[in-house]
Amino acid sequence: MLLKNEILPTEQSYLNIVSSFAIDLLGMNTIDEIVWHAAKNVVAQLGFEDVVIYLFNDKRNTLIQAATYGNKNPFEEDILSPLEISLGQGIVGQVALSQQAKIIADTRLEASYIVDDASRLSELSVPMVIDGKLIGVIDSEHSQANFYNEEQLKVVMAIASMMATQISHVEMVEQLERAIDKLEYSSKIQDSLFEIAELIFTTDNIQEFYKELHKAISRLTFANNFYIALLSEDEKSFIIPYCVDEKDGLIENEQHSLEGEIPSISGYVLQQNEPLLIDKGGIEQKITANELHIIGSIPEAWLGVPFGDESLRGIVVVQSYASGYIFTEKDKQLLSFVAKHIHNAIERMQTKSDLQFLALHDPLTQLPNRLLFTDRVEQAIVRTKRNNKGLIAVLFLDLDRFKQVNDTYGHYIGDQLLKTIATRIQECIRASDTLCRLGGDEFAVLLENIRSKRDVEKIANYIIESVQQKVSFDKGIINTSTSIGVTFFEQGDISTKDLLIQADEAMYRAKLNGRNQAFYYDQKEKESRSGSYRLERDFLSAIATEDLYLVFQPIIDFTIGKICSAEALIRWHHHEHGLLAPDLFLPELHRSGYLPELDIYVFEKAMAFISAHEAQLDDDFCLNINISGQGFSEPKLMEKIQQVYHDSNKLLSHLCIEITEQTIVDNVEATQKTIEKLHTMGVKVALDDFGTGYSSLSYINHFTFNILKIDRSFINNLVQGPNNTIILETIIQLSKSLGIKTVAEGIETQTQFNSLKALNCDKGQGYYMVKPVTSEELEQLLIEKKQFN
Repeated sequence: MLLKNEILPTEQSYLNIVSSFAIDLLGMNTIDEIVWHAAKNVVAQLGFEDVVIYLFNDKRNTLIQAATYGNKNPFEEDILSPLEISLGQGIVGQVALSQQAKIIADTRLEASYIVDDASRLSELSVPMVIDGKLIGVIDSEHSQANFYNEEQLKVVMAIASMMATQISHVEMVEQLERAIDKLEYSSKIQDSLFEIAELIFTTDNIQEFYKELHKAISRLTFANNFYIALLSEDEKSFIIPYCVDEKDGLIENEQHSLEGEIPSISGYVLQQNEPLLIDKGGIEQKITANELHIIGSIPEAWLGVPFGDESLRGIVVVQSYASGYIFTEKDKQLLSFVAKHIHNAIERMQTKSDLQFLALHDPLTQLPNRLLFTDRVEQAIVRTKRNNKGLIAVLFLDLDRFKQVNDTYGHYIGDQLLKTIATRIQECIRASDTLCRLGGDEFAVLLENIRSKRDVEKIANYIIESVQQKVSFDKGIINTSTSIGVTFFEQGDISTKDLLIQADEAMYRAKLNGRNQAFYYDQKEKESRSGSYRLERDFLSAIATEDLYLVFQPIIDFTIGKICSAEALIRWHHHEHGLLAPDLFLPELHRSGYLPELDIYVFEKAMAFISAHEAQLDDDFCLNINISGQGFSEPKLMEKIQQVYHDSNKLLSHLCIEITEQTIVDNVEATQKTIEKLHTMGVKVALDDFGTGYSSLSYINHFTFNILKIDRSFINNLVQGPNNTIILETIIQLSKSLGIKTVAEGIETQTQFNSLKALNCDKGQGYYMVKPVTSEELEQLLIEKKQFN
C-alpha cells in the first residue's frame, strides 16, 4: 500500500536506473566507490526507506556492513561500528548461505529476523554472487508490511549481479596489481581495460577499433610491432585483420592455412592454445625442429597470447626487432589478462559491426537495402546539381512470377535464385554503380555519371538477357525474367522520393505491358494509365463477386508444439488472368488509393471467420491480418473495428493487426495513437517484417507492440555463423525483456525449427510446418490439435 504522495518508480524508470548504473560502473575502480554509489545513488532511487550493503569476508567467514542509505546512514559515508553477521545468522546470513534472494512480507512472522537499530515490518535481501562465489548481500527494510514486490526484487537482483561482476573484476585487478609493479602498472592496467571496453562505443568501424586497440596495448607494453589473428569458424585457417610491422608488410585479411605439416608461429600458438614467450634463439630452435616456421623476418623477441572460446578464437601478438630487447613473464601475465578483455571487446565489436551492416544491407544478398540506396541516390542528385553536368539513372527491377518459384520449390530455392540473380545483375553494371535489394524479389540500380540514355538502354537490355538465362538447381531448372522501370535525372528540383516513385511506376508499367521488358518513365509523354484503371475497376468488381479470398498460414507455439494463431493472406482469382500474385496488384492499389478498401474487406472476412469458429477457438488464439499504412490511418477501418467492439467485443480478443515499419515512418504520432486505441478494444498489434526497415530497435522500445515478427531473412542466415545467431538471440532477448512475443517467419527446415526453439523464440510459421491453407483446412487442423515438433 502506497503512502499519500508516494509514487513507486515505473517499469521504464527501473530500466533507466539499471541502464545508468551499468554505464556508471565502467568508471568505478574501487569497491568502496561501487557499494556507496549503489547504496546512495542507485538503490535509493527505488523508493526504499533504507539499504545496507554487506561484503563477505572469506577469511572471517562473515558479512560486514560496507555501505548504507536512509535510516541506517546517520554518518554519511562513515560506518562507525559496522555490523558483522555470521553465515546463516538472521535473514541476511541465511540469504548469503543459500545464495537465494528473499522477500519477508511481515518480519513479525519471521523467527530469524534480527533487530539492529530499530524494528521494521518487511525486508528484502538479495545476494551478490558470481560463478557461485559469494560477494555480499544487499538488504533493505521498510516500516510497512508487504512493501516489497517481485518487480523490485528483479531490479535489485540485476543491480546485485552487476555489482558482483564489477566487484569481482576490481578484486581481480587488485590481485594483479599486487602481483605486478604496484607503483608503475596499476593505473595503466585500469585505464587500458576501461579504454578497451569503451572502444566498443567510441569507434565507428572494426578497423578503427583495431587501431585504437593497438594504441591501448602500446600504453601497457612495447608494441611497435603488433597484430591480431582470428581463427576461422572451421578452425582450418586464420586471418590477420590488423597488423603493424616495422620490417615486413603483411596483407591484411589474407588467409593462412593451418592444415600444413609445419604451422606458422601464429598457427602454432592457436593450435597449442597456450601463451608463447620466446626469443630469437628459441624461435630458431623450433624452426630447426620443424615445429613452426616464420613468415617474414625472425624477431628478436616474440609474445603471443591466445584468447576466446568456441564462438571466436584468436591471438594477440607483440614482437620486437630491437637487439637485446626481450619480453618478460610480467609482460606475458599482463597480456594474458588483457587478452580476455580483448576477446570480449572484439566479439562485441563484431556484433556491433554486423548490426550496423544489417541496418543498411540485405541479409540474404549482402546488397545495400532501401535505406542505403535512397541515401546514395540523394547524394548522387546533390553531386549532379553541384557539378551541373552528368546524368543519373534509377532502375527498379522485379522478377516475373517469382511467387510461383516459392510456391513450387519453397523459399530456400527462392532465396538461392535471388542470390544468383543478384550476382548476374552485378556483373551487368560497373563497380561504381549501386545495386540494392529493395525487398522480396525487387531490386534497384543507381547509375551515375552516365554519358547518354542509350548507355542505360544497353545496360537494361544486358540485365534482361542475363536474368532470363536458365538457372539450374538440384530440383530442376528455373526459367525467370525481369521487368524493369527506368527513370532519369539531369537537372531540376525533383526529390529523391519522387525519383524512386517514377522508377517504381515505370516498373509496374513494364509488368502490365507483358513483363520481361524495360519501360522508361517520361513525365512529358507519360502513357495513359488505362491498364491501371482496368485493374482498379476489376478490383472493385472482385470485392463484389468475392474473387478476392483469404488463405491462412498457421503459427506454431514452440512451447507446446501446437497451432496458436494464423496469418490471413489475401488472394485474387482474376476472371481473365487467373491467380494474381499480391506483388502485382497491391502496388497498383496503393498508388490508386484503394488499399484501405482492401484492408476493410480483409478485416470483415477475418471477423466473419472468427465469429463462425469462435466456439472452436482457444481463448488465446489470434487471427493475424496485414493492414497497410493507408488503411491503418483510415477512419473507416477504425469505425468498423469500434462497431465490432460495441456489438461483440469478445471477438476482438482473437484479432491481431500486423503493420510494417513503413507504417510507423509515415506518421509516428498517429500510429502510436491508433495502437493505443486498438489496445483499449483488446486488439493485439504486431510489428511485421522486423529488421527490414529503418530504426527497428528503437520502434520496439517506443511502441507498445504485443508481437514482433522476425523477418525470414534472419532465419535464412541462422546457420551461417555465430554472429547471425548472436543477432537473432539479441532480438529475442530484447523482446522478452519488453514483454513482447516473438514470431519467426519463413521457417523452411528442421534445423531452423530446432535452432529457434533453442533460442527461446516464442512462435514460428513457415512451409516446414504448414503451408497456407483454406478456412476449411485450418478448421480441421484446429480440431485435430496436430502436434509440431
